Amino acid sequence: MNTVGPRPRIVAVADSDSYLKLACTTLSALGPGWERRVVLVRTPIEPTAEQVAAATAGTCFAGQPVPVLPTAALTYTTLDADIVFAAATGPVVSELFTKLLRTGARAQRPAALVSALPGLAYPATAKGWAYRCSADAFIVHSLIEAREFTRLAEQQTGHRPEILISRLPFLQSTGIPQQHPGKINTVVFAAQAKVPVQRTDRIRILLALQTVARLNPGLRVVVKLRARAGEPQTHAEAHPYDELWEELASGPKPVGGNVEFMTGAMDPVLAPGSALLTVSSTAALEAVDRGLRVLVLTDFGLNDEMLNSVFHGSGALGTLEDLADLGFRFPNREWLEENYFHHQDAGISPALANYASRARNRMLATSEGQLAMTRKAALRQRVRTALPRRALRTLLRIRRALQGAKHCRS
Repeated sequence: MNTVGPRPRIVAVADSDSYLKLACTTLSALGPGWERRVVLVRTPIEPTAEQVAAATAGTCFAGQPVPVLPTAALTYTTLDADIVFAAATGPVVSELFTKLLRTGARAQRPAALVSALPGLAYPATAKGWAYRCSADAFIVHSLIEAREFTRLAEQQTGHRPEILISRLPFLQSTGIPQQHPGKINTVVFAAQAKVPVQRTDRIRILLALQTVARLNPGLRVVVKLRARAGEPQTHAEAHPYDELWEELASGPKPVGGNVEFMTGAMDPVLAPGSALLTVSSTAALEAVDRGLRVLVLTDFGLNDEMLNSVFHGSGALGTLEDLADLGFRFPNREWLEENYFHHQDAGISPALANYASRARNRMLATSEGQLAMTRKAALRQRVRTALPRRALRTLLRIRRALQGAKHCRS
């Protein structure tokens, strides 16, 4: 990138822990040739101080305060950048882009609009795409994701954002990662809010972890949580694992064994000798990136609903019975090249620098297609940022309770 003249300016707008991690790692990977800032939107899923520390760890934003702003304060003037990178949940992205695209001279827009999804974004969903398709560019993180989102783009008329392909910014390997040999001394279960859905399935996982800890003295078993029960996170969780463990511990047959629960950054537990267990977490990619073995559970299904269909053909699939035997695997090369570990040269920095230059020189125009998309923005997409914060938290609690009741009936 040409460093002569002022540095291109980019600001990321995030709203939850996972999106804040995407924002910080993406901007950090651009390097010091950029002027980079991150802000948080004030919503009910605003991350805690511990979650902010975990999301910023290892990036150029580590140890720095992250400003928190209401959506109403997000304007071209306050954001003050050549590129606005909306690393946030769909309703927030839709509201932000709608507001910015309707502001100012259409032929002289002062900033390019870019968006992306955190972690595994396969299969591509029409709903997720609809929130973000008014962007100038959309970042994907694998070859298979590029094909999926290109397919969705080709199905719409009018404006189509440019699809940019990059590696996930928190992956450090430059080529195809290689498995590290050695004995497994730590099993890490990467918990997720959305899957598996059923309470009984989650209890099965906890009991399997308790069993493997009991049968393997000296083995460290860790349940890595995105958040403690009741703390905010990107997706509502009907049955938090730490709550379930407390229930099991106080039940008629109390569980025991060396099972730890922890939050914070993933890095400390992805050390040599660790192996990662998951249903579909992006943490599997972080483990593979470090040469660690993984096990993607199929006990509850291998499908889009379990968010793990992308692992089909990886060679890393297994069951809780495999966990009992410490049967962790390393994905095959063909799958790695197609899914998140593709070769790339310069990454997305040159493409973003071009957008920044066009914005700075007032060469970005808002198209009729983009304006048409803003007119379709539904009121329900803006509920979480329009209602008072206390009311929103109440709605989220009701939503969680209803989810739990629904799952108990199913």
